Amino acid sequence: MAGMEYTLTGFDDFLERRRVVFVEPLPCTRVCGVCGVVPSRSLLLPCGHVLCQACKRQIVNGEQSCPIDGRQFAEAAVVSINFKQSELEQHRVFCVVGGRECSFAGRLGDLKEHVAGCSNDKVRCAQCQLSVLRSVAVQHCRQCDAKSAPQQIVSTMAIAVAVENIGSLKRDLEKIRQRASSEKVDNDAVLNDANSLMKRMTCLERELMQEGKASGERDLLLPAMKKSVLTYGPYRTFSKPGVFMTTWKFDEIYAGYSAVTKGKKEHVLSTDSGSLAGYEFKLDCKIQTQENEDVLLNFVLSLGDGELDNFLEWPFAKKVTVIVWHPRDERKDIRIPLSMEDPQMVKKPAPDSWNDSISTVAVTWEDIEFHGFVVNDAVYVNVELE
Repeated sequence: MAGMEYTLTGFDDFLERRRVVFVEPLPCTRVCGVCGVVPSRSLLLPCGHVLCQACKRQIVNGEQSCPIDGRQFAEAAVVSINFKQSELEQHRVFCVVGGRECSFAGRLGDLKEHVAGCSNDKVRCAQCQLSVLRSVAVQHCRQCDAKSAPQQIVSTMAIAVAVENIGSLKRDLEKIRQRASSEKVDNDAVLNDANSLMKRMTCLERELMQEGKASGERDLLLPAMKKSVLTYGPYRTFSKPGVFMTTWKFDEIYAGYSAVTKGKKEHVLSTDSGSLAGYEFKLDCKIQTQENEDVLLNFVLSLGDGELDNFLEWPFAKKVTVIVWHPRDERKDIRIPLSMEDPQMVKKPAPDSWNDSISTVAVTWEDIEFHGFVVNDAVYVNVELE
């Protein structure tokens, strides 16, 4: 899930101080240049920078200078800009409850109604304390291993909390990266935020080390009860620290299979492009038949022109892995490494264009269907960068 997250203020109660991820970035005139909040009323300074009212009130009379570039301004030269909620509601946003696990990407005006019925949020299992999708919570509970292993709950809870903290650190780190890549960056603010992250990481590391010592003692009591963890729902945790990951969903997979079994040589399922680690990607699913009538699936990846290309490393040199995930058992995931070495694949894309694509090795339809990879007529695929 790509997009830009903002905190809203000054609109209705549902949106007040709510953090919302917009599909497309909002105009800079709508965003406070100091705190990043999107207010219903902003103030445009003569130098071109925009402040919310809360930040503007912090400027003491007699020191009328822009906090970003230090330019002096007269109060009479400040222009008030109103952002009507009816206008804000026309922008497309992602679900604030389900996040990447939810496919909603609609008008902000439709978000409240969607949230009321969304079941793609994560809840904590009362047995094992792991996060699962609410839509599959009953299924998880029936198969949860923790019912017979209550001694593991304390350790599992600590791990689950640590995973959530790591996720929060990753989100904050991405915000710092976006701020650092902007044309007008406050180096002191970025440094302060980075130092704050370092302190949080140190505390988290200490907590994990303490829990590791305690869990080592508990493991002596449960040597025969260790099993591979099963996961439920359309999500995966990161395979290792320092990787980026996003998910693509290929709908109507059975229609594609039916098309190639009725004479069509090839059928392509396409999705919207997405951003990962700043790079713009497009992933397609190609279904085709062979002379022996076997049906094969290939996943085709290509790099395209993105908003952050000027701040990224070129040629593209990250390790790429395409993962066809199993909806219940992570051990059955199909991991397909890609070797992107062709200059026409890894060069910096030209404006409004896509580089040459690379295709994964083929996966048979028999494996996909027989082993239960299809979920509600869809196949989910993760792309992981390292």
